[in-house]
Amino acid sequence: MKVRALLFDFDMTLVDTSHVIAYAMNYFARIMGLRAVSYEEVLSTIGIPMEKSLRCLWNEFRPEWLDIYSKECRPLEYERMKLFPGTEEVLQALRNRGLMLAITSNRRKAKRAVRHLGIDKYFDIVLGLEDVDRAKPDPYILFKAVESLGVDKDEAIYVGDTVIDMETANNADIMGIGLATGPNSAEDLKKAGALMVLSDIREISNILTCDGFLIVDEAKVGN
Repeated sequence: MKVRALLFDFDMTLVDTSHVIAYAMNYFARIMGLRAVSYEEVLSTIGIPMEKSLRCLWNEFRPEWLDIYSKECRPLEYERMKLFPGTEEVLQALRNRGLMLAITSNRRKAKRAVRHLGIDKYFDIVLGLEDVDRAKPDPYILFKAVESLGVDKDEAIYVGDTVIDMETANNADIMGIGLATGPNSAEDLKKAGALMVLSDIREISNILTCDGFLIVDEAKVGN
């Protein structure tokens, strides 16, 4: 398979955000008089739209919560979020090979987070829930990405850390590669349809030849 484009999820795929989101969520809980939530609870909600995350954590949701979180808590995320080790080097290596790169995330205001981290220079397009009206696992965001990049679906790979990401890839008929860096295990990602599961983003460079052909590592392939 000749690969021309890689599409990436954002949270827990490129960026370690689990602890910072847990911190921000508990700050939100304090200012709103809600119960504190555990790291494990927050981790299980990463990758789904914010409205659903808030409802899952507190069994209720009020529309004004989004504005309050955005104003009071989102800056706390930006202060503390960090790229996974090797992420920037991998992105630069992929660009050097002439590959197009995109981010397709269920995060709102994804562009702002990407710019904050200084990695916007590596991406041809960044799409979040401010750009589409259908959250993953609906495949629309992947369709929009490949159309914007001008590539066919069979020339793209989607890389993500959750079962939802792999379901999105399947729904779009795009090859999905899992990263076991988020809330879901390698086994879960394989069951959800990942072609293969990697343990570290730095392994991506090892599954593509210099001219962009995919190398399938049988040890990492799902059943």
